[in-house]
Amino acid sequence: MKTRISAMVFLLCVVGFSLSARAADELPTISSGTVEPYMSFMAGVSLPFSEDATFTDGTSPREVSDVDYQMKQSIGGNAGIWFPTRDSLAGFDIGGEIEGYIWYPDVSCCRENFNGRILPGGAFEGTTTEIQGIYVGANIMIRKPMAISESYPNGRWHPYVGVGGGAHQLAMRPGGARGATGDSPLTDQRDTAPAWTVKGGVKVFLLKYVAAFAEAKYTQAFHSGLTSDRFGVSGPLFSNDTGLTANVYESWVRTIHVHAGLSIHFDVRP
Repeated sequence: MKTRISAMVFLLCVVGFSLSARAADELPTISSGTVEPYMSFMAGVSLPFSEDATFTDGTSPREVSDVDYQMKQSIGGNAGIWFPTRDSLAGFDIGGEIEGYIWYPDVSCCRENFNGRILPGGAFEGTTTEIQGIYVGANIMIRKPMAISESYPNGRWHPYVGVGGGAHQLAMRPGGARGATGDSPLTDQRDTAPAWTVKGGVKVFLLKYVAAFAEAKYTQAFHSGLTSDRFGVSGPLFSNDTGLTANVYESWVRTIHVHAGLSIHFDVRP
């Protein structure tokens, strides 16, 4: 009797183990994972560094130090894809994305010999230099999924870092409002240069397919075709008396962007 009971218990154990192993094989695992496309929308602020400007149009003095680009609002978005590589990369996922954002690093009046001058009587004549910045680039990304479960999302929150490069464009309106003539809109004064960027942030899933994130990124580019009305002599708005004066200069442009936003993720299983 004891032998039969022992045999039945053994048989049940074998069958139970087999069924549990088969069930485990059928569950999605963090190694088989999910190819995860996503798209994001973000807003925040951009904090440009003060930079030296070297004027290349023959005007003097040639060098102007510490041009104070202003902190302004910034908006943008990105789209990318994560690949389930954490099983073979010590718990990390690899991804790629394309992102773009816009900001406005104006130079306020009045920076002597950059956008204004001191008149013989001691008064200052100058204008704001209005600037629009645009960056579009691609990044290689790596993230560390935390609070992992077998159900999607495989990781309730993710610290991540990335590095990449792209096109960095500054559109400038020398003379501020006084330089915005019908013949010389902001779009006529553009300079585009290659740039590189590094970024880092944290993303937290609020719902199954919706996540919030906050990130900081650093961009750097060298521009050789920037412009400013360095002595404040542009004519008034829509006036053709003196027209637009655009003195050409070159400078490094370095900016820290701080963004927060929402991402929509998609669960694409192999």
